[in-house]
Amino acid sequence: MPFPTYGAVRLDDQAQFDPLDVLRALAADFRGRGGTIAEGVRVTGVRAVARRPGQPSVVHTSAGDVLARRVVLATGIPILDRGLYFAKVSASRSYALSFRVPDGSVASDFGMFLSVDAPKRTLRTTPAIPADAAGEGDLLIVGGNGHRVGHHPHPHDLVEDLESWTQAYYPGAERTHVWSAQDYHSANTIPFVGWLPRSLGRVFLATGFDKWGMTNAVAAGLRLAGDLLGGNIPWATTLGTRITRPQSMAAGALVNAEVGADLVTGWAHGLTESGEGAPPPPEGQGEVRRIGGRPVAVCTVGGVTREVSAVCPHLRGIVRWNDQELSWDCPLHASRYQADGTRIEGPTTEDLAAL
Repeated sequence: MPFPTYGAVRLDDQAQFDPLDVLRALAADFRGRGGTIAEGVRVTGVRAVARRPGQPSVVHTSAGDVLARRVVLATGIPILDRGLYFAKVSASRSYALSFRVPDGSVASDFGMFLSVDAPKRTLRTTPAIPADAAGEGDLLIVGGNGHRVGHHPHPHDLVEDLESWTQAYYPGAERTHVWSAQDYHSANTIPFVGWLPRSLGRVFLATGFDKWGMTNAVAAGLRLAGDLLGGNIPWATTLGTRITRPQSMAAGALVNAEVGADLVTGWAHGLTESGEGAPPPPEGQGEVRRIGGRPVAVCTVGGVTREVSAVCPHLRGIVRWNDQELSWDCPLHASRYQADGTRIEGPTTEDLAAL
């Protein structure tokens, strides 16, 4: 490596592949078995009725109600509040950039690397896409700088820091792409997989993969398949049997104490920073102002200034501006919204209210 290292653990036989290839194969196999995939439809709720055994659940969607004998919530974090999983996991965002580097900077057998110190850094390569790259060869991917959702004042600075770090150790590196991810982890790092409480055994969930989705998702799928279709996978019992240790309880209590503090400080700021008659924010910026006696989220993106309610419809937290994603992020439980208030992700099922 081009920077100092003081020790490492090597894991042999690691695999690196494009997850979209896997998704395409799964979708083709599913359709080949008679399955139907509906895209662009938002699920807003699930109602399980205990009238008689075998009674289907009613899935409420933006395209109408659907009946289902079994429902699996695989939405990053459950969109149903039953079980309070939004309070049992914490959400973080991290960033990744790809670079075209000078010849010889990255060997063909470069491998994959993950640091254990802070701030985290992860390195690997990916084949260059001919339509996007001027030359042949691999692109270097650099990731890291994770933080709790809505808890960094300027996420854009974290992306710039990753680029500066890369330029320092790989002179001449040229950035080609930048993106980010949102991940959820439990206090004891074991994912939640199994049936959802108060669902009459008809609704299942999988969450808390803690950035290891390409492996934990497969493990969760095998566990859920065993629950739904019958079968015994000895190792899968770990994903369904949870022993809450004192340190896990303490970590969870700390996170939820911070959530309470964020709720109070958010409303205090939203009701004291008057925005009556104030000029619009500069391009790419947003802020919460008190307008008409209520907190309003104001931002300017693409030359258009928009005003929407700053109150997250999930649990009434006050959103904060993300200057990297140009989005409104709720610091309570990581619901995120576009500049115009349209929901992006998180436990919420609604958009920010229009004014």
